[in-house]
Formats: sequence, C-alpha cells, structure tokens
Amino acid sequence: MKRVFLTSTPSHRNAYDLFEGRWASDLSELVPDLPVGGGLPGFRADPRPRQAAEILGCDGRLDGYDVLELGPLEGAHTCQLEALGANSVTAVESNSEAFLKSLIVKNIAGLTRSTFLLGDVSRHLAAPGPRYDLIFACGILYHMFDPLELIRLAAARSDRLFLWTHYFAAQPRLRRHVPRPVEHEGMRLTLHELTYRDRGLATFWGGNQGKTRWIELPDLIRVLAHHGLTETRVVTDAPDFVNGPAVTLAAWRPSAPPPA
Repeated sequence: MKRVFLTSTPSHRNAYDLFEGRWASDLSELVPDLPVGGGLPGFRADPRPRQAAEILGCDGRLDGYDVLELGPLEGAHTCQLEALGANSVTAVESNSEAFLKSLIVKNIAGLTRSTFLLGDVSRHLAAPGPRYDLIFACGILYHMFDPLELIRLAAARSDRLFLWTHYFAAQPRLRRHVPRPVEHEGMRLTLHELTYRDRGLATFWGGNQGKTRWIELPDLIRVLAHHGLTETRVVTDAPDFVNGPAVTLAAWRPSAPPPA
C-alpha cells in the first residue's frame, strides 16, 4: 500500500478512504456517515451469526463462547459475533488487504474481545492450540483446495461448526468444474475442481491457491458425520443461488459440553 501522510482532520472516514472502491462490505451499516455502497450488509442485516447463536449457542446468545472465525474478510460477522456475547473471537484471514480492513473495522466498531490473525486457516487449525466452543466459517470452505482436510481439522478443534458454503450440483453454469475422485479416510467421493480466472483483480476475494474444489452437499454431511459432527441442521439450501448452489448448515456433536 502506498504511504500517505494526511493533513486533514482525523476521522474514521480517512481510514475508510485508504481502500475506497475496494470494500466488499457496506460500512454504512456500521457508521451512517460512511458512503453507502453496494457491498454485503454483514454488520446488521446478515442473519447468519444470529442463526449460529440460535442453533449452537444458548438462548440465542454466545455468552461464554470462545469462537474461531475462519475467513472473516472485513470483520462484519466478527462484529456480530462479539455483539452476541462471545467471550472471545479469533478471526483468521488469509487475504492481507482484507486483514488490514478488518483492523480498520475493529477500530471503528470498538471491538475489544476480537483478535484478527493473518495467515492460513488450515495451518492455524493444524498447529497446537486451544479448543473452541464454536467454529464459524462463512464463505471459505468452497475456496479450499482440500475442503475435506479443513473439515477434519475443524472437527478436531470444536464440537460445533457453523458453515455457509457453495456446493457442487450438476448444473450447466458449473460446467468449468472438473470432477476429481478422491479418497478420505476410507471414504470415496468426488470433488469438483475449479481454476480461478480472476485472481489478479483487486476485487478477488477467493482462496489463497490457484484452484479450489467444491464438495457435493450429501458428501459434506457425510464427511461431517465421519468426523463426529453427526447432528446437522440445514438452515437454508439455495440450489439457485448466484454463482452456484449454497447451503447454510450447523453441525455438532450430540455430547457437546456447554462452554466452560
């Protein structure tokens, strides 16, 4: 990022303007005097953090929960998770620009229980570390070259997983996906490989590798169960969703203890 020295009155707008035209979120939800953009309404209107709290929390709240958020993008859901009472939110983001934007959002929103980390989510899960009361992963599984490994790692670190992801279904618009038979811990299934074409664009919010592999919805549920998350609830299934079929899904172990 180009070094800039400002002589104007300090404001949150100055920080916003560092990435003018490149925000994925609508920050006017957070600060009304910021420009209203066409971005995602993740700070208020997006129901997914509340859905996670209703299904996997306690009385619709996350009080006492230590949450791991995978792929926070610009921290919109992070704000909601903290507002829902999370004891802590550790948010791991691979995109360096999105990470810096998250820090701006953290400052604007006054988040005090959220920590943003820059790096690979699978490496974070594979490294020694604490268990989490909830893993919240919206918009990341379908960007993984090995989504099965991410599920395995996540299930080893938490009894509760909340997902929003695209999945593969046989549709003409997904004809660029190439089927790849794989074996995962004795299970045979097919992932569907897609090569990114737009990684060089400033508005690319995809994964940190050049290819990704989408999973089929029945196989997603089967792999979750294989790794102990045998209870699942499909919140919404949108086979006609823009850019590909998408599902909002909660999964958990029946014996999941309450947060300490």
